[in-house]
Amino acid sequence: MRRNVITLLAAAALTTLAGTGIAHADPATQLHEGQQVVGQDVQPGTYRTAGPRDQDYGSCFITWLPYKGAKSSDLIDIESYTGASFVRLNAGDVVDVSGCTWVAE
Repeated sequence: MRRNVITLLAAAALTTLAGTGIAHADPATQLHEGQQVVGQDVQPGTYRTAGPRDQDYGSCFITWLPYKGAKSSDLIDIESYTGASFVRLNAGDVVDVSGCTWVAE
C-alpha cells in the first residue's frame, strides 16, 4: 500500500512539473550567449549569422570547451567572426558563445 501511495505521489509531481513547463524541452535552434552543450541545449547542425551586432564591437566568438562548466582557459579551440559566417556544431560539443545572433539552417 505504501509503495502505491509513493508511486501515485511521484506521478502527480511529474504531471505537475510537466504542466508548469519544467519538463524536458527540445534543444534550441538558436545559440544563446554563454555556455551550451550541443545535442542537449541546442540542436546539432550548421548555424549561420549575418555578422556582429552593434553591441559586439566588430566581432564575436565561439569557444570550444572540453566539458560543461570548463573555464575559458581550458579551451580546445576558439574562432572569431567579423562578418556573415557559418559554423558546424556536432552533438557533444561544448561551446561558449559571445556575440552575434546564430540560427540553425
